[in-house]
Amino acid sequence: MIKKLFSRSILRYGMAATIATTVDVVVYFITFNYILRKADWPVLPSLVISAPTSSLVVSYTCGLLTNFTLTRLFVFPGSDLQTHHQLMRYTLVAIAVLGLNYLIMTFLIKVLFWFPTVSRGVAAIASGFASFAAHRVFSFRGNSVYSKK
Repeated sequence: MIKKLFSRSILRYGMAATIATTVDVVVYFITFNYILRKADWPVLPSLVISAPTSSLVVSYTCGLLTNFTLTRLFVFPGSDLQTHHQLMRYTLVAIAVLGLNYLIMTFLIKVLFWFPTVSRGVAAIASGFASFAAHRVFSFRGNSVYSKK
């Protein structure tokens, strides 16, 4: 029984992550190519944020909200934690995963000269494995899903 529920949660997490990643990558593509038009964003006269970085912030936020909602509703619906605690923990993990995504993307774009959108997709997949484990043991800890049918 526990094995079956665990497998179901992994499958649901994968589906939620796939939907959220699709939202993330599509928003990244639109932001990078059509909103910013591949141009860096001058915040202050001496501070410029690159188009890939600006696009990442926008797309990651959209993906985060999509993933949190789907994960909370369909993957870990029996968590004992209150929603605001789940969101706070989820956001802390997401910030760490964002840093990992940034490092991977920077390497792929600046060292290997990959296209930014492809780099974003690869970074999302690579960091997804660590994300599941962290959310399972931290963001939705106290999960009583195993006692549900």
